[in-house]
Amino acid sequence: MSPLKTLLSIISLFVVLAVVAVVYPDGGIHVGDYTLRYPKLTDIFEKKAAVDSTADSAAVDPEEAIREMMEATKRKEFAAYNDSLKYYEDFFKAGKTRFDLPNDDPTWFDRFFLHLQLALLDTNVVHIVHYGDSQLEEDRISATIREDLQQEFGGAGPGMMPPILTIPSQTTSHWNEGDLKRYILFGPKDEEADHNRYGPLAQFADLEGSAVIGIKKREDRKNAFAHVGGYSTVKVLAGKRGNLRMRLVFQRTYRDTVGLNDDSTFKVKTRTAFENAPGPEVDRLTKINVYTWKLPDTTSNIKIYMDGSAEIYAVSADGDYGVAVDNVAMRGSSGTVFHRIDSQLLAESYQAMNARLIIMEYGGNLVPGTNSSNVDWTRKLITRQIQAIQKANPDADILFIGPADMAKQVDGEWKTYPGLALTVKTLREVALENGAAYWDMHRVMGGNGSMIKWVNREPALGFTDHIHFTRRGAAYMGDLFCAALRMHYDYFKFRDRHGISDEKLKGIHELRDEGGNSTSVDSSSVDSLQTTEVAK
Repeated sequence: MSPLKTLLSIISLFVVLAVVAVVYPDGGIHVGDYTLRYPKLTDIFEKKAAVDSTADSAAVDPEEAIREMMEATKRKEFAAYNDSLKYYEDFFKAGKTRFDLPNDDPTWFDRFFLHLQLALLDTNVVHIVHYGDSQLEEDRISATIREDLQQEFGGAGPGMMPPILTIPSQTTSHWNEGDLKRYILFGPKDEEADHNRYGPLAQFADLEGSAVIGIKKREDRKNAFAHVGGYSTVKVLAGKRGNLRMRLVFQRTYRDTVGLNDDSTFKVKTRTAFENAPGPEVDRLTKINVYTWKLPDTTSNIKIYMDGSAEIYAVSADGDYGVAVDNVAMRGSSGTVFHRIDSQLLAESYQAMNARLIIMEYGGNLVPGTNSSNVDWTRKLITRQIQAIQKANPDADILFIGPADMAKQVDGEWKTYPGLALTVKTLREVALENGAAYWDMHRVMGGNGSMIKWVNREPALGFTDHIHFTRRGAAYMGDLFCAALRMHYDYFKFRDRHGISDEKLKGIHELRDEGGNSTSVDSSSVDSLQTTEVAK
């Protein structure tokens, strides 16, 4: 058939259909119980007009339809993250072992975690300086935190130690011989120097002649603190005055093949020997000289021989990379000495050690004398200390740990110190007002009367003085601290893994506030889960 004939056939068909539509009865043709209907031309045109009207309406604002689609997608995505985020955030708001954070910002630790992750990539060491009073002596609490973080982020060694250590450490044997004289800022006046050059440990040793300092991992604690040995980087912070000559020897392990075993494997004999390390690199800053040895092999036993005259501020034994936790115990101190340290010297010391988190664990020595008449003095003094550290190290975060529960005998009965609650309240407010985080050991323990329970535990977690922790109690407190910190790190990793930016996090919270799809999580159960994991 030709194209013309095909066209005429189609036109003829439409004409016939149109004629049928015109002459067909409006009510249809009834055949028994059935009615045959045929659409009228008016119906066809009205339906087409309705379709055209809808199409015209959609064409007016196509972006609105796209926005609605994107909003629905976003809500679905946010709802998927909401429950997981809420699990963490419920703990941050109400968990017994939670941190109190400036502006209630659960992302406060992010900067610190980024530094820890960068340390793994850049083969750098990040230092956490853990200041405190006698609760920290023997490397208590700090050792547990150190082991946990080094397990997670890498690292080795005990970190910074003073040139003269008067209270033995449970993790590291530290000794000295020779012409060193100790000066401290947190003791009797006759033990202070006539200047303010104290360095990061609030003490120093004056060298006049020759001396040796030894640092060695305690082998009897090898299973408890596996990472406290294995030094590969050693630093000495010393003053600019005088002259100083140093050399370092380290114990090296050799494994010699001495034959074959019965099963044809090589028989290996292990021997150790001290050998001299290559000379140190010297970084000469304005107020201090930083001596750094990069050892050719890891060791858990070093000796530093020094001659001349100089102020020695700190000796640090670390790994190649990762995290280091410095235990800085100041017996009898309330942490009110930092404003008296040469600020530039302190700043250069923090810079040399790459100190990114400063923990200030004080308050126990304030409690007995704190009352409503002198609390303003306490507030001003502690504020001054936090600000002194912030001035010296603006790139570090500061975390204040308040006092534990403390009890004294009243009429033959042990009772919590009456000034404890006011001290805790004041320290928390001062910390938060100055941008520092706060961890409430009193709350973590269980509040008033909890030290009595810790003392009566079997085995005991507190000493009979009802003030200090036993080693076991200190380790448990360190575990609780690490578990709370790990909640924030897991929260940090969850957000990073799913690309949840600050803006997206804000949107998720807004959706939740609007009554978005979420499942309520009981904060007490979150806290119970976290505490149970620690107990294991």
